Amino acid sequence: MGQIDKQTGPRSFPWLTTQDLAHRGLHKSGTVAEENTLPAVEAAIEAGFGVEIDVRATVDGIIVVFHDDTLDRMTDGKGAVHKLGFAQIQRHMVGQSGAPAPSLPDVLEAVDERQPVFVEIKSSKETDVQLVCAGVRHCFEGYGGPVAVMSFDPRVLVWFKRYMPKYARGLVVGREFLLSWRNRASLSFWLKRTRPDFLACDINLLPNSLAARWRKSGKPLLTWTVKDNEMEQIGRQHADALIFERPAVVGDM
Repeated sequence: MGQIDKQTGPRSFPWLTTQDLAHRGLHKSGTVAEENTLPAVEAAIEAGFGVEIDVRATVDGIIVVFHDDTLDRMTDGKGAVHKLGFAQIQRHMVGQSGAPAPSLPDVLEAVDERQPVFVEIKSSKETDVQLVCAGVRHCFEGYGGPVAVMSFDPRVLVWFKRYMPKYARGLVVGREFLLSWRNRASLSFWLKRTRPDFLACDINLLPNSLAARWRKSGKPLLTWTVKDNEMEQIGRQHADALIFERPAVVGDM
């Protein structure tokens, strides 16, 4: 059952749940296929999975594929990504990959429309939502493959609903939304305001009444991050697709 959007009409994205998604690519720490790198993305594609990646905007407006708000954990560099230029970030290699963090166009070129790409837009209170969302939208220009945007930040979904409604959009749901009555009320407000095409719920919160009602209404539910067989069993029972890391789904390959 799809939504009806006043601007785009009926909304249906069947590919949202046709395969599981490799979290930050099918990565393996300490190898060339570090998280959010081109080898990790290629490994996911070759194994037949969709790809979930994280993006941020640099100070000069380039959309870089990188999870953390600083370079400290994954590179030999330091500093907040949003305060650095893309050229500065390119001086630092990601883990043992031997390469710097790619840009979003780099990843889309590598995927080449072969599998769905789910782009999680990272943000904070300091984030210029217009800058990062417009940057992601610009990266999508001319790309014909299935892409979805997702975020913990409802402001991101509001932006895409208003300016680029043709793209599938998903709200990421974590503990902060579900573990208090006040936050549940806030979530209800944002669901009405953003009208997401899918939810991506923390596996540690499943099952829950919100997720059950969402699925019962015919809307897709994804779950993250599925990391072992026990989590996989829960996810298969209570969600429509898994955002996973090995050894879940693929074993220790």
